[in-house]
Amino acid sequence: MRGSWAISRARPPRAYARRSARRIVIARLVAAGVIGLIAAVAAVGALVVARSPVTAFEWSVRPREVARVSSALVLITRDGASDARFNADTWDRAVLARVVTALARAGAAAIGIDVPLGLPGAPGRGGPTGDALLSQATALAGNVVFAIVPGEPVPALAQHARSVGHTLAPPDPDGVVRRIPVRAGVVDRSVPAWGLALVAAARDLALDAIPVDRDGRALMTFAPLLPTLTFSDVWTAIDQGQRDRLQGLVDGKIVLLLLDPGSIERRTPVGLLSEGAIQAQVANAALTSSWRRDVPLTWTALAALVVATAVAWAFLTLRWWQAAGALVVVVAGYQAALHVVPQRTGVLLPIFVPLAAAGVAGAVAVVWRQICAFRRLRLVEGDVHAIRQALVRQESTVESLEEDLEAARAAVARSTGTERELLRAVEALRAQVAEAQSQEEATRRRLRELEGDGRVEPAAGRLSDVERQRLVERCAELGIITRDPDVLALFGDLERAAPSSLPILIGGEPGTGKELFARAAHTVSPRCDQPFVAVNMAAIPPELFESELFGHVKGSFTGAVGERRGYFEQADRGTLFLDEIGELRADHQGKLLRVLQEKTFYKVGATRPVSVDVRIVAASNRDLERGVAEGWFREDLYFRLKGLVLRLPPLRDRRHDIAPLATQLLEQAGAEAGRSVTLSDAAVLALQRYPWPGNVRELRHCLEQAVALASGPMLGVEDLRLPTKSAAGTTATDDSAVLSCLRRHGFDMQATARALGWDRSTVTQRLKGLGFAALVDAGGDRGKAALALAGEARLVRAVEVKLAEYHEHLLRAVEGFASAEAAVAACRRRFKNLPDRHFRSLESLVRKKFE
Repeated sequence: MRGSWAISRARPPRAYARRSARRIVIARLVAAGVIGLIAAVAAVGALVVARSPVTAFEWSVRPREVARVSSALVLITRDGASDARFNADTWDRAVLARVVTALARAGAAAIGIDVPLGLPGAPGRGGPTGDALLSQATALAGNVVFAIVPGEPVPALAQHARSVGHTLAPPDPDGVVRRIPVRAGVVDRSVPAWGLALVAAARDLALDAIPVDRDGRALMTFAPLLPTLTFSDVWTAIDQGQRDRLQGLVDGKIVLLLLDPGSIERRTPVGLLSEGAIQAQVANAALTSSWRRDVPLTWTALAALVVATAVAWAFLTLRWWQAAGALVVVVAGYQAALHVVPQRTGVLLPIFVPLAAAGVAGAVAVVWRQICAFRRLRLVEGDVHAIRQALVRQESTVESLEEDLEAARAAVARSTGTERELLRAVEALRAQVAEAQSQEEATRRRLRELEGDGRVEPAAGRLSDVERQRLVERCAELGIITRDPDVLALFGDLERAAPSSLPILIGGEPGTGKELFARAAHTVSPRCDQPFVAVNMAAIPPELFESELFGHVKGSFTGAVGERRGYFEQADRGTLFLDEIGELRADHQGKLLRVLQEKTFYKVGATRPVSVDVRIVAASNRDLERGVAEGWFREDLYFRLKGLVLRLPPLRDRRHDIAPLATQLLEQAGAEAGRSVTLSDAAVLALQRYPWPGNVRELRHCLEQAVALASGPMLGVEDLRLPTKSAAGTTATDDSAVLSCLRRHGFDMQATARALGWDRSTVTQRLKGLGFAALVDAGGDRGKAALALAGEARLVRAVEVKLAEYHEHLLRAVEGFASAEAAVAACRRRFKNLPDRHFRSLESLVRKKFE
């Protein structure tokens, strides 16, 4: 049976469905993994290539940490009073000797001295005597640690010290000091950082337990303020013998004497600090265990891969708002982890690489999903197209079988001796009809499923209530009275295209409001303050075409007494509305195309071109796409005009708009007549039932006539003077309405029947009659006949299949007859439900068969 292949596709086995679902999950997992890998590699690559800005970024967004301050640490710094007393430059080392001795006796756990000791004392600053006193005090204290500079000779005083330490503080790539080398080479040995050496002198400290990076540097947390004393206060206590006070200040503590006047200051997380002050932060970090460690690059890359894969998976499988919500939750959780993890474990989680990987993965996943959605939509559209073709064939099969069944029943009624055989034939046909109907219904279910699938991925969807109401109000402001979803969707497209210079092509029957939409396109565009020029192309005499559109110069032809600006020049920087563009002659189409392409033209008789900036809006009540196919409209001009195509539906397809339109038009007609008029309920119902072949223009004329001729304040049905169904031309109008409804529903007989309130057989007979008439008009060419009926290129194939089925069924029905007259007589009985006005076309086709 024809169309049976579609049934197997309509109901796939469950096992196949489960396998398909598993394949989709596996494919998405693979895609997420690949996207995650790409994103992770990209993020790590960015870190390696741009380490300095990445480091600056990470520390700018990382939560600010403040280290605890150890009570076992105290700093003694120079101040103005001490500089005034002992000199603003280098001090006598005998002063340092006295301070070291006093601090040791007061119970200092370790004493660090940060002064230049590489050279002997200057003669004016104590000289050898000062050096000897400092050496003696250092040896007696037993817990002094000197700060030395790598690359310079170790001072002779260092031999009496407990230990020495370096003050190196290299900055990170962004110029901020956050790490210090735990050890550094000095001459022939490796020495620890000065701050670490001080802590090691006061208590046990395992340098190997301090976490370091691959360069041997330790990352620490800085404290904003450390306990500090001024040198003048300490000297006063020593000089005045205030031993108890001094003991209270330094007993059991590590004391750092930061007395180097030439110490270099460097940027740190807490501001500018000298190298000695940075070492004090090192000592505080060692005392409070405020060390931090970075995650290795390998683990960072692995974490980025996991995060990016998860993000890609979310964006590939969840709806966009669910994926965005999941991403927000992940980011918020990671932000919390940035606070908690360093405090609990000392590990600094990476920021840039995971976030960059997540961002790249999300973006790539969204793009990939759109690509897949587009491809899937194309596949679904292909399936829909194929199933529509099968549905068309199945509908035709059902229709043919129903006709055969009716003919068989009629034969049974007329028969006298072969009732049994005919009854068996009737039963066989009835079974075939039932089977064909079952297949048709299964195909419809499959078609609905695919159409539903096709609507899942695209973001457009149906208008929301808020957007619908906004469009209704905006249309009303522009004089467009409608609540029809199709018209509102067209206006939404127009609004979105208005800011650009995209050409607009408006189609529709006469009186549907094409100029109203053209003016709306101008009003909502940035050109609204510039001219809007409307031109009826059909009203321009052929000999004046160039002069009217492009203008002319004085004396260019007889009667050209002055220079004239053409419509293009008048509309410069504005909008030019070319109405009835389908009426242009072929030679005029070429001239118009040239102007649209080059945006320049020559006035008649001019030698210099004129350049214009014009937005083109064209309109036609003819099918220009059909004109291209038939050759009366240039294809290149058509594609130049069809930037945005708006096809306005006829008023008979917008019956819910008739009442509000009539109310507004009646108010306008009443205002012109100087009286208030209303419509009765019966009159409104009659307006809604009438097909309005002239659309809104005919409705306006009807109401204006009624207001002018009626005497009462309320218009009844009789005041409208609507044509009756028996009036001339009504049948053609009915056919036009049916054809319009068929086109709107894609020639789906069942949907069209529901929309018209008819049974399907009535719609079938009407389309069959229209098809036979179109075949006669096209000389039997099914392609041309299908194009005439379809109205749109996308429907041509479906219509052609139906026409082929109808025509072939007709030819099969007349095969056994000896003459055309007998065949026509049989067809009159067989096709008794065909409208009489179309039977003449059927008769022509039958007689052509017998020629």
